Amino acid sequence: MEEEVVIDTTVLSNFSLVGRLDILEELFLKRLLTTEEVLGEIKVGIERKILPEIDIECIKTVKIESELPIYIKLREKFGKGEASCLAIALNRGLKLLTDDIDARRFAQRHGIPVSGTVGVLAAAVEEGIITLEEGNKLLSEMIEKGYYSPVESLDEVLL
Repeated sequence: MEEEVVIDTTVLSNFSLVGRLDILEELFLKRLLTTEEVLGEIKVGIERKILPEIDIECIKTVKIESELPIYIKLREKFGKGEASCLAIALNRGLKLLTDDIDARRFAQRHGIPVSGTVGVLAAAVEEGIITLEEGNKLLSEMIEKGYYSPVESLDEVLL
């Protein structure tokens, strides 16, 4: 069985903004986790009408437990969502999905496998969940809605 993956607010928001949480569900098949802190950030986004109402039944919510000391230390540098996901990924040896550049750098320095929105879209294309054309269309929609993408097209990462 493949390992669980913890998802941060940034990636979850991008897929919710284009109404395609189904891609996450199909790609990760009940292996996707998030934290209560991320859900709190998502809830604020919904209340402020920045994010649409979403159904996240496909994502298991986990609590910070033995990670609390790590989380408290990470909160000095990161927001609640990033800190909670980093603490969980670090302590439980999980892959992290985030677009936050500082969180990605921390993950890489600490040996946490990390990917983000572009990586998820590319994996969905590679797995045949969506076509390359669909992936590029979704990436463009995400960029229009405020996602700062490191690439303009999935062709740049799939070639």
